[in-house]
Amino acid sequence: MASLTFYGGVEEIGGNKILLEDRGKRIWFDFGMSFEQANRYFSEFLQPKKHHGGVDLLELGLLPTLPDMGGLYREDYLSHAAIETSDKAVYDAVFLTHAHADHSSYVHFLRREIPVYASNVTKEILGVVETTSTSGFTDLTRYRETFGLRERKKGGGLMRIRGEEAEASRDFRVMEENTRVLIGDTGVQAIAVNHSIPGACGYIVHTSEGAVVYTGDLRFHGYGGELTRRFTEKAAEAKPIALICEGTRTDETESVTEQDVQDKVCEITRGKSLVIANYPWKDTERMTSFYEAAKSCNRRLAISLKQAYLLKQLENTDAGVPSLNDENIAIYIDRKDWGLITKPGYPQDIVQQDYDNWEREFLGYSNRVTCADINRNQSDFIVRIDFFDLTDLVNIKPAKGSCYIRSVTEPFDEEAQIELDKVENWLRLFGLYPYEQIHASGHASGPELLELIKQIHPKVLIPIHTKKPEYFKDNLQGTGIEVRMPTYGERMALP
Repeated sequence: MASLTFYGGVEEIGGNKILLEDRGKRIWFDFGMSFEQANRYFSEFLQPKKHHGGVDLLELGLLPTLPDMGGLYREDYLSHAAIETSDKAVYDAVFLTHAHADHSSYVHFLRREIPVYASNVTKEILGVVETTSTSGFTDLTRYRETFGLRERKKGGGLMRIRGEEAEASRDFRVMEENTRVLIGDTGVQAIAVNHSIPGACGYIVHTSEGAVVYTGDLRFHGYGGELTRRFTEKAAEAKPIALICEGTRTDETESVTEQDVQDKVCEITRGKSLVIANYPWKDTERMTSFYEAAKSCNRRLAISLKQAYLLKQLENTDAGVPSLNDENIAIYIDRKDWGLITKPGYPQDIVQQDYDNWEREFLGYSNRVTCADINRNQSDFIVRIDFFDLTDLVNIKPAKGSCYIRSVTEPFDEEAQIELDKVENWLRLFGLYPYEQIHASGHASGPELLELIKQIHPKVLIPIHTKKPEYFKDNLQGTGIEVRMPTYGERMALP
């Protein structure tokens, strides 16, 4: 008998952790953070402590508490927290749909020998997160042992294992699209979908009871919308007994497209001095929208160092991102530490010390720009500046006639509203208020999801990643599709 158990995404948006058990195998689909749950307890300045070994996350319900969790979670953390571990992993695989934190970030806490499968693009993005993040919880494609000791080489006691000594390999495997991976006798097939991050996929899982389809997160209105339509067709061909479907935007009936974003940005940009924008750094389709708008307005899109590193890592993949050497791309080198990038007379090796190792390569690019360059040529740029870099406005000094475009989702909780209030204070200070809000969601609308479900026509629909799962029950009456509401931690037999 096959079964599903949901440890996240139940009447909430995100935090997906879905356990499939079939023929003695135990397979996870996504292992992400619940933003809603995490924000109840943590904030930017109140974070989990590594020395707790994940116990705080277990006690708060952010990580599932399981009878055999010693065979799921990493041994170094559990041992340090005096929790019994298993001799071996008792879970067989994790399949990730994409690299957003609410689907992937708690991979950090898993045993390193449990195979993690994802697309090549997803693996590269998670690698960028590992390299560029300042968080201590980003062992996603790699694994760094914590709390380890070794003998001092010259004697005299013990010392902590650090750096390269702490590096150990995580069993991370690239998932080729349409190739069926067998976990025992259960076959898992990845199908690409369009979402607000490249490399996203859904899954068709061939269980002992029949096919189970998992959408992950998807949309039809991105530049790659045909991927989602193709996924829908392939899912329908599988004649699934169950469809696990996201429902983020059940309240919305229409979708702003990426083309709409591009057109609106272009319209706003014409006639402006400097255009400052904020959009999600991993969203390369949104980057493309701003890039195309900049190009059509004879400007350059100035991207951040983190985005430059992302493009560098994705340049040999099928992500379809702009080239770092494109004439309409500039790399914005912001001032850090001593702020020497705009101060003449310092040797290059001294200037480089203001930046992390992964950033230093870009200091030598011919298309690099600084705040001084942007200040002198404001009408030549659309520059991306996110919340944490708003202080750069002090150096850039936007001229009269400049504008700010906010291209991220509206605040979804009190903390996000407080952040937006601070943004608006900065914008007022520099004459950039009121600002323009232009955003296209990474998710399909309610009617689009209903059409997808009817086309796939599973025997059972299981709505997750939604605040309103009853929407599907109300709107699928008379279709012959049974809607089952998942309950956190409760096993659901299939079909």
